[in-house]
Amino acid sequence: MHQENGDIDRDEAERLAALASYDILDTPPEAEFDAITRLASQLCGTPIALISLVDEMRQWFKSQQGLSVCQTPRSLAFCAHAIRQREPLVVHDARCDSRFADNPLVVDSPYIRFYAGIPLEMESGHRLGTLCVIDRQPRELEPAQLRSLEDLARLTVSLIEQRRQKREARTRHALLDSLLEALPEGVVACDDRGELSFFNSRARAWHGAGPERLPPEQWSRRFDLFEADGRTPLPLERIPLRRAWAGETVRDQELCIRVPDQPPRFVACNGRAFFDDHGERLGAVVGMHDITQRKRAEREIAETRAHLQAVIDASTEVAIISTDRRGLITLFNPGAERLLGYTADEVVGQLTPLAFHRPDELEQRAAELSRELDRPVYGFDLFVLTPRLGRPENRDWTYVRRDGGQRRVRLVVSVMQDDAGEPIGYLGMALDLSRLYAVEEALRLSEAQFRTAFDTAPQGMALVSLEGAFIEVNRTLCEMWEYEREVLLKTDFQTLTHPDDLAADLTQVGQLISGEIPYYQMPKRYFTRTGRLLCCQLSVSLVRDGQGRPQYFVSQIQDITEQRQLERLKSEFVAVASHELRTPLTSIKGALDLVNGGVIGAVPESVEEMLRVAQRNAERLGQLIDDLLDWEKLAADKLAFDLQRHALRPLLEDALDSNLGYAERFGVVLVLQGDESVAVEVDALRFAQVMANLLSNAIKFSPRGGTVTVRYRRHDAGVCIEVEDHGDGIPEAFRERVFQHFAQAEAGTTRRRGGTGLGLAITKQLVEHMHGCIDFASTLGQGSVFRVWLPAVLRSGERLENGGEARR
Repeated sequence: MHQENGDIDRDEAERLAALASYDILDTPPEAEFDAITRLASQLCGTPIALISLVDEMRQWFKSQQGLSVCQTPRSLAFCAHAIRQREPLVVHDARCDSRFADNPLVVDSPYIRFYAGIPLEMESGHRLGTLCVIDRQPRELEPAQLRSLEDLARLTVSLIEQRRQKREARTRHALLDSLLEALPEGVVACDDRGELSFFNSRARAWHGAGPERLPPEQWSRRFDLFEADGRTPLPLERIPLRRAWAGETVRDQELCIRVPDQPPRFVACNGRAFFDDHGERLGAVVGMHDITQRKRAEREIAETRAHLQAVIDASTEVAIISTDRRGLITLFNPGAERLLGYTADEVVGQLTPLAFHRPDELEQRAAELSRELDRPVYGFDLFVLTPRLGRPENRDWTYVRRDGGQRRVRLVVSVMQDDAGEPIGYLGMALDLSRLYAVEEALRLSEAQFRTAFDTAPQGMALVSLEGAFIEVNRTLCEMWEYEREVLLKTDFQTLTHPDDLAADLTQVGQLISGEIPYYQMPKRYFTRTGRLLCCQLSVSLVRDGQGRPQYFVSQIQDITEQRQLERLKSEFVAVASHELRTPLTSIKGALDLVNGGVIGAVPESVEEMLRVAQRNAERLGQLIDDLLDWEKLAADKLAFDLQRHALRPLLEDALDSNLGYAERFGVVLVLQGDESVAVEVDALRFAQVMANLLSNAIKFSPRGGTVTVRYRRHDAGVCIEVEDHGDGIPEAFRERVFQHFAQAEAGTTRRRGGTGLGLAITKQLVEHMHGCIDFASTLGQGSVFRVWLPAVLRSGERLENGGEARR
């Protein structure tokens, strides 16, 4: 009896657990269940119909018709008796049934007299409750009504089972959603019609979008899908989700997602279609694993390998040979082919390095190692025994070429290891020492040649340390400065330099060391041992090592004392001669002007032409004297400049007006072009002189009836003024000397055109003193254009510099 009660208790516990698993107690009304109780009430003609679920303490109604309460105590429940049996429980008159006669639900409201309950037996076999009908009058159910009630009970069981399945499905779906959202991979899916239905958060982030109703033809463009090369758009038939939906199993298909404003992302795709229990396709799903880091690593490895291979292939001066652990050659680079005369195909996988060595050297090395290790050593171990111990082998050998020739080489052998430190092969690098010996010999020869040139140079030469001490000096410099070599090597250039020249020299030394200038030249004064002051021309360059680090200076010093004295005498002569000539010339010009002006009356016709020639030559001589005086002042830096801000166009208009009469003599038209408002900072008098020189030249070399055009325009940070003629142009051979003193394009130019050969040289110096520069362009037979570049003035006191270089 005790065992039976134990079994009953165990069965009831399992039944209650099963009831709890359906999670249906105390849930809101549901239309499907209410429809069943309404139908049961109508079919059976009873005022009350219930779907009752019995737990440990009560019976609870999932649906009720004709009863206002939602539960009653289990101890009073007819259903508590009904669930004890599998067959329907029918009570025709509860007042006549000893089980229920004194039940409060019978003797009091709702006054139950008739009860018919169908147990709700689930798929597990547990009876959770009943579908029952109740009447307040005793009655009988027709067999058809009882069968219908049983059918409705089975329908109720099916609804309860479906309800749990739906709940479990929702739970699984929520779990799946959480799992998919938590995955580090991107997941996309489509439905049975092939329309996009799901993107997890990772896929949405990668594509910058979620599933949209788009035809598959637009997927590649909308979701930025490309082939694995990252450039080719992915065609429809290659889209992994489309392939999976079509029935293919996608395995590790690589593609690239290139969303704007994101770096390219490379992914590996796996996918397949999924089906229901009947084999009907429900859709397809694809997972995308981010392989960007792997691709980057593969690319870096490939680049490293390519770089390494390129280095190996480019190393034509070094033989690189690798072997496996047994010594069989696995790599034979072009340097090895060149050194040994074999091709890689002839040796890789077929020979060991022993084939390239002289037998006598192998025997000698074998004897040495055998003595050191007190055991026999031979074969390939001769090269790799030391590397196996962790020390590279560095030794000179004689290689035997395929043609029998021999080369002395320096061979370095090291071991190659895997990640675990296990040897996987050996690498040998051989340098042809014969080439090195040739280079060393060439260096010795070069050094000897430099030493000879250094010692025998006609100008003073010195190697100077970065601190200024003399490292080496040649004989010419010792003689120039009146020092013995040993004494000079104990001093420095700062000690011998005139104090007024030292700061400028040190400034340029600093610029040279910093790399601002490649070299420099400057006039400089030095004291000799006896105290004499020498004027010298100093040229300095800097020697750097292979890494670009400064090492020492190379200085060339030329004595220009006599040259300076000659220049001073020449300048004094020019100044004196010019001043002495100006006074009588002024009187001669004045007299000729009066005579040719008719002051003394008419002169004979034969004398008149001679007087005009004399007047022209006097004017030419006056121009020459003026140019010589300007040249002398510029050379001596005595010409004063009054730089002021001026509007450019009025200056140019004045220049054209001043030269208009000269142009009319040659039948030339002057034209001014340009209407920009621009100011320049110049000396107005010197600027007029510049324009007069340029205009007179252009006029002289223009054909009669020709045009000389003056134009101006802004250019970058300055102003460009152009004077263009349409004459014969400047000969190619003369162009380098255009701005030199006394330069003439041809011997007859002065006679035919007039001029001193100083005009353009003076013009160049005047322009440069006004912070500008001048250049020209010329085409033979078409003419020339001279260009003056000046800095523009923006506001009072503010000037844009053009760097002082001619624009070409």
